[in-house]
Amino acid sequence: MDSDRDERLARMREAAEISGRQGEAWLEKLKPELDHLPNGTVVVINCATGEYITGETRLDALHKFQGRFGNVAGWMHEIGGGIFVGGGIA
Repeated sequence: MDSDRDERLARMREAAEISGRQGEAWLEKLKPELDHLPNGTVVVINCATGEYITGETRLDALHKFQGRFGNVAGWMHEIGGGIFVGGGIA
């Protein structure tokens, strides 16, 4: 069982590294497209493709993201800052 746990942790670390390297870059590239969204909108960007989804809450956005892309590295950002500004997800 430890090998399964270690494997999951390794995948999570890898996804977090990818998110950290690519998430901010995608956010900057998509900024003109995202600027029209209302403050408080949560955006999750697929770090491999730049495709994104939006949601009203972090949980809503996460569920939509996982439903569309599965378990891949993503970057979550709240338009207008709010409490949650941005961070990687795996």
